[in-house]
Amino acid sequence: MEFTLVNPYLTQQQAPPPVLSYRYRQWCSRGYQQGLHPISPDSELGTCIGQMGWVGAHAHAHDYLWASAGNMGVILSETVDAKCLIDYDESPRYALPAAIVVKGLAGRHVLLTKSGSRLDMIGIEHPALNVTVIEVEPDGTHYRMRYGTQTQTEIDNDTDTENASSQCVPTSEMFHYLLIFEQLEKQGFQALVHLQPKFLNLISRTEHGHPDRFYNFLKGYEPETPIIYDPSGGIGFVQERVPGIPELSYESLRLFENGADPMRHILYWVGHGTFSRGNHLLEAYKHAEYFEAVARMAWEANQRQVSAEAYSEEIVNCILREFNANRTQSSDEPTVPIDVNKEDGTPENLYNYP
Repeated sequence: MEFTLVNPYLTQQQAPPPVLSYRYRQWCSRGYQQGLHPISPDSELGTCIGQMGWVGAHAHAHDYLWASAGNMGVILSETVDAKCLIDYDESPRYALPAAIVVKGLAGRHVLLTKSGSRLDMIGIEHPALNVTVIEVEPDGTHYRMRYGTQTQTEIDNDTDTENASSQCVPTSEMFHYLLIFEQLEKQGFQALVHLQPKFLNLISRTEHGHPDRFYNFLKGYEPETPIIYDPSGGIGFVQERVPGIPELSYESLRLFENGADPMRHILYWVGHGTFSRGNHLLEAYKHAEYFEAVARMAWEANQRQVSAEAYSEEIVNCILREFNANRTQSSDEPTVPIDVNKEDGTPENLYNYP
């Protein structure tokens, strides 16, 4: 699979199927609207769609995903050109759960993957088949789908109304995205990525999976982990819950907020998957990828009986002390090079390990 940050249909490298063909009818049932103005690949929306495609392709190619499961979302800072969207009055209207009220997002556009979409196909297929743009209404409890859906008239005229209305809906976990975007957008939560990584879920089922041990286990295998994540409160753990319920949204919000400064970068919904944030999709994905890579390293070492003993707590603390000391050193102070060719014996311990 070619890794690219642009969708080929937005750059006209690929063309829609012929009108009235079987593929064209399938496209329309999945939300394609021929009459909409093309999305510029250089716009904010086009750029985010390209990033979604890259993330899906990269995660799939490196076997990070359980099947191709997961979803992504971005709150757009710019209003999408109305010519690229379905008319407001023709956009299907839906209600959020009673527990979710997001008046702070009124009039905002949010890009989300659709329910049932495969992440590895976002960069290959036309965006309307896998993603949607929703607009929150002023009451904060309703939203309209403005892209990647049939119009309300088409849904009403479809003989199979139930099938038509279920073909094109946002991810079932969109409530988490909307609540966190409304509450924490200004703290660097512009993009969220939810993956269901295979090795992380495997590790969670072992003796290392208990939240009291899980993070310590991972940071013991990779010294970058405490350097990157300790300042933000490590990784937050949500005990297993049904994925699409409002309680999971509020628990996730609490764990993001109860980290440190900066707030946490990633949560782990135990047994289900990671939920990571960033200023953009590639940054949010980086955190999910990082923990999956560490979990895979530990798991494979275990399975192949490789001697890969984790760093002790003492060594981890030494690494952190050295790292923090180097970061806080004044730039005005001269650095003294270490002479490793001393004639009077072994040079000093470069890493201050015990």
